[in-house]
Amino acid sequence: MLRVPSPAEFLPLRDLQVLQERGGTEVLRATWDGRAVFVKRLRQPDPLARACLAHEGAVAARLTRPGAAHPGVLPLLAASATTLVFPWVTGGSLRDALGAGPLSVSEALAVVGGLLDALAHAHGQGVVHHDLKPENVLLCGGERRVGAVRLTDFGLSCARFLPDPHGAEARLGTPHYMAPEQFAGVRGDPRSDLYAAGAVLFECLAGHPPHPDPLGWLAGHRPDCAPLPGPPALHPVLGAALARDPAARPPSALALRRQLSAAAHSLEVPCP
Repeated sequence: MLRVPSPAEFLPLRDLQVLQERGGTEVLRATWDGRAVFVKRLRQPDPLARACLAHEGAVAARLTRPGAAHPGVLPLLAASATTLVFPWVTGGSLRDALGAGPLSVSEALAVVGGLLDALAHAHGQGVVHHDLKPENVLLCGGERRVGAVRLTDFGLSCARFLPDPHGAEARLGTPHYMAPEQFAGVRGDPRSDLYAAGAVLFECLAGHPPHPDPLGWLAGHRPDCAPLPGPPALHPVLGAALARDPAARPPSALALRRQLSAAAHSLEVPCP
């Protein structure tokens, strides 16, 4: 359950370790309330950074509120005007896992299947993530190389129940995983997240993103992506997810999940 503590309750953050500094915020590992946590907090009193942090907190609270939470979305434990607190995930990120090379087909399908489940939940609540990438996919620890998925970092998201702090036509995202319409300034289309999920699946199988020059491709100056990786049975689904035209992509995260499951079944590969 989300707690909204007073500022004083955030003082006993212990064992602080800065993991990332970006813009007006920083991400830390810490001990809080007797447990290991991720902490995202403001580094400077920038109005836009403050608005974006508040937006991210409101979205995370909506997606993980009691009775409507989903295990694939990293839950928000507590929030203040300057700080968000999330549980620590022991398995690292998908980016960490890919540092050891491409995933197997079964591993890649398990990761992206879990990601699509989390997206279906978010889209059903009126939230489009807009920054899916391996760094924002956390993996629970365990004996396997990749564990259960936890989707995080809704800082660039668009939510139909909130004003957009970034503006209606902002070009925001990470080029390797941005859909062309997102690059053109279109926000709030769930099919943009399906493109990003396809790009993540491509990288899981190939070990690199679909386009060596993503900005050139997004601007229409470069040809389509590198040869599709993985078994040929996956190519129609992967190619549709990566279509330049959003109308040519699957209509929903659930539809893409079902198509991947059908392809996995034909390959006799487990797809949880």
